[in-house]
Amino acid sequence: MKSIHSSRRRFLTQSLLASSGTIVMGGMASCGAAQHKSDTSQARERSHKKIGNMSLEQLRDESHAELFERFIPNMDSLVIDHDYGGFMCDLDISSRKLVSTKKSAWYEGRGIWVYSYLYNNFGKDPHYLEIARKSKDFILPHLPSDDSFFVAGYTKEGKPLSSSEGDIYGSLFVAEGLAEFSKASGEEQYLQQAKKITLSALARYDRQDYRYPIAYGPPGAPEIPAPRVNGHWMIFLRSATQFLEQGDDPDIRNLADRCVDAILNYHLNPDYKLINEGLNHDLTLPDNAWAQFSYLGHGLETLWMVMAEAIRRKDRALFNTAAEAFKRHVEVATDAVYGGCFTGLDHVDNAQFKLDKVLWEQEEVLNGTMLLIEHTNDQWARERFADTYAYIKEKYAYPQYAFPVESGDRKMAEHTIHRAENYHHPRRLMLNLLALERIIKRDGKVSGLFS
Repeated sequence: MKSIHSSRRRFLTQSLLASSGTIVMGGMASCGAAQHKSDTSQARERSHKKIGNMSLEQLRDESHAELFERFIPNMDSLVIDHDYGGFMCDLDISSRKLVSTKKSAWYEGRGIWVYSYLYNNFGKDPHYLEIARKSKDFILPHLPSDDSFFVAGYTKEGKPLSSSEGDIYGSLFVAEGLAEFSKASGEEQYLQQAKKITLSALARYDRQDYRYPIAYGPPGAPEIPAPRVNGHWMIFLRSATQFLEQGDDPDIRNLADRCVDAILNYHLNPDYKLINEGLNHDLTLPDNAWAQFSYLGHGLETLWMVMAEAIRRKDRALFNTAAEAFKRHVEVATDAVYGGCFTGLDHVDNAQFKLDKVLWEQEEVLNGTMLLIEHTNDQWARERFADTYAYIKEKYAYPQYAFPVESGDRKMAEHTIHRAENYHHPRRLMLNLLALERIIKRDGKVSGLFS
């Protein structure tokens, strides 16, 4: 598949050569070549210090303002429950009024992670740690005593809204949050509790009676019995990487290995080189509509997480494999007409795309491209980051709202306004900010991790 961006690069390269005056004629050749080499080196050095038409410092300052002058103050005044603890994310972001005060394990776990990560990486403000702690204190009394998952929702005060359990993600997000909270608070027991929750969820996932109807799959597809789900491996892997950054653990290391193997050797389809979201329990491809379904947003998000695990391991081969697959997912997902990335392909061979656009997927493009910029100075990544960053500002930012809009139609002419997104958006801002600071300190040079 030819890329619009690669064609653009060829055009720019040809234009540069045509205008550089480096035609070789007799004794002028070495002088012209030397001058061209010098000009090219200077241009390359300048390009290291910019992404698109913005300097690294400008990008850093914009992300810093979005995080600390918009996201955090509005979370504090509109979403965080300072009385009972936790996050009330059902918010009309345009009117800044709560739609409901309901809470969920998903958003509690995510919020615990965000505010613990803020504390750990941005100044150790005790206010952040207190928000994380109160959310932890809100949700942990509801931790099931067996291998059940948290119920789907709770009242503001903490009363379960249903007697039936939710899904695996609630447990996994709470575990991710607890692991980061343990690092922030210095309380080792929460890291161990996070491990216990994670491995319990894994054991449940491995059972033959495990159920997870993939609601975002291809229309009319049958439910996969005891499915293997790429989105599950994705969260397991991201948690495992962060666990292992705090210290080695054989059980978690084995989990990380298992996730990488499942993602790259089974979910990544060898024929069309896109990730299948749902597989049979034995990791074989279903003989039905699922064989042609790729949830591109999860695919590219998963692959930058494989890249992050490769960085932790300092494994260049693994990084390159994941990077190549990440690029392909971004290129295939790209809407060449209206910009941004489509969420998925209901049928790969028939090119039947899901035409909605979600903010979280665009944010994950920025996370992956930033990893490539920092560690390889990949030119494709620079171009895609710049394009996606501009697209987000144009289509999702809505500075008059409390938070960016979460999703919309293909043209983003109509969009949703009823949720405060408390995870993907701040995660992207924090990860990008930390990376930009490191790159700026190196004066624009690559990390050298894989040299």
